[in-house]
Amino acid sequence: MSAKTYFFCLTIALTIYLLPLQATTNKPLLGVYYGNNGWEMDRLQAMEKWQGKQHTTIALFANWCDSTTALDNLFGQQLVEIWGDRHVPSITWEPFSCNASATPSDIEVKIANGDFDSYINRWADRMKTFLSGADGIYNTQDDRRAYIRLAHEMNGNWYPWSAAQGTNRPTDYIRMWRYVKSLFSNKGMERTHLQWVWCVNATDVGNYKAELFYPGDNYVDWVGIDGYNWGQTQTWSQWQDPAQVFGNMLHRLHRITSKPVAIGEVATTTSTTAGNQIAAKSQWITNIFKYTHSHNIKAIAWFNQDKETDWAVFGGDRGDSTFVNNGKTYKTYSVYKLAIRDRSWISANTKNPRLITDAEFAGL
Repeated sequence: MSAKTYFFCLTIALTIYLLPLQATTNKPLLGVYYGNNGWEMDRLQAMEKWQGKQHTTIALFANWCDSTTALDNLFGQQLVEIWGDRHVPSITWEPFSCNASATPSDIEVKIANGDFDSYINRWADRMKTFLSGADGIYNTQDDRRAYIRLAHEMNGNWYPWSAAQGTNRPTDYIRMWRYVKSLFSNKGMERTHLQWVWCVNATDVGNYKAELFYPGDNYVDWVGIDGYNWGQTQTWSQWQDPAQVFGNMLHRLHRITSKPVAIGEVATTTSTTAGNQIAAKSQWITNIFKYTHSHNIKAIAWFNQDKETDWAVFGGDRGDSTFVNNGKTYKTYSVYKLAIRDRSWISANTKNPRLITDAEFAGL
């Protein structure tokens, strides 16, 4: 064998050998829901001090309460606090009335018919002002970024914008989404400032599959999946590994679009058939972060609040270690810290006035 032929064969062999490595070098955005929607940033700061890494995105939830106070709270305080702490806000914008129980059952139809135009336009104008940064001028160096998750988990049956619960159909949802997105686009808010995330529940609940609600690639920047390991906490639930939670829906989304995929909400309980097992939760945490890398998921956000069960990995009811900050003791899961400690995650770049690059923001 000649030297030329030898080196050619060696190059081919190395290329084949390295292909699996290249397929697993995905660098997702690291996010979390913590800090009470931007009102308690000291908790988030304690978490990041413990883990030694800055989250890229911070999730928060906002309803459609049409009041000056609600708008001032969101755009004058919550988003400003989150950005000021060097995070990109990820807003789950839920079409609830000020009194959630009074939300019309045909809310999507009303939105698409223009009944909420006054509110949407005020909200969009305030968003553009926020995105414009401290100087108030859009498209200058100090501009900000944000994600919007509009009317998420529509393939479930627990929200009025879910066809399985309200008097809407999937076509009404699509019409609503396109209508709202177009109002923002007409105000000049493009994809380097604002990204739209269409986010489904990991499992369809009811008679309508997630795919029926998809607005189309021209109206969506990301697709997302919310999924939890409920363990033995419910009569209908059982322990599921990450592939069991996300695998089916991830495959289905890849069939309808090539948009980047985010895990919008994720957490696990400790509740197993053998009782509350911290070790089982720890292993699940390790597994979900491995799953994120190996399946080219571009962003993930841990739901760090003990709500229905012990979801939290920091500051919750359980943990395998503790962390003390400013005199307060937080229970923690050490594997979470270990899983995100390396450079395989995109963390906010505090030297970049816009925190992340356009490509990172777009999940590219």
